[in-house]
Amino acid sequence: MPERRYHHGNLRAALLAQAEATLRVSGVDGLSLRELARDVGVSYGSPRRHFEDKAALLDALVEAGFQRLGAELARAAEPDGRDFADMLTAVAVSYIGFATASPALVDLMSRSRYLAQAPEALVRAREASFAPVRGLVERGQASGELAPGEVRRIGTLIFATLHGLATLANNGMIDPLDDHVISDSIHSLLTGIAGSGFHQR
Repeated sequence: MPERRYHHGNLRAALLAQAEATLRVSGVDGLSLRELARDVGVSYGSPRRHFEDKAALLDALVEAGFQRLGAELARAAEPDGRDFADMLTAVAVSYIGFATASPALVDLMSRSRYLAQAPEALVRAREASFAPVRGLVERGQASGELAPGEVRRIGTLIFATLHGLATLANNGMIDPLDDHVISDSIHSLLTGIAGSGFHQR
């Protein structure tokens, strides 16, 4: 098969797009640089110009995933006069939409390698992706809609709720488009961490 011509920088994006498509269908075990090159239509050595090995490819997929997630969460959490509950509900809808559209990618992003001993670039990407949620928590505390306390601790509780809802949706246990389930979950969560309902230890 003749090698396709790509403008500078486009081959890496094409490889990542195909890798994510393969990940969605075949999982991590179905990914290989050789098969990726064949699917994209380039020489077998071409992917190694961008990814040293499969681990580097997976790292790049995770980094790109965090960047996309961060952009979506930032849009959902944009201060625009809504109250805290409405903004947090929008963040929940955004996260669940992302997680149900790309479950295999979110599973990869959630693996222990990317939560503990991750490369520095991935740590930065992960932290940046959830910065909009941290900012939302800080604004909620400043306005009195959330109790004072450690932002990371409250953020972790919020993320656990969002990720739990996304997992239920991916397992077919709830309808990801059921706004009532999401809204009720967020309001129940806020009952515990708003005002005096959230206790520091």
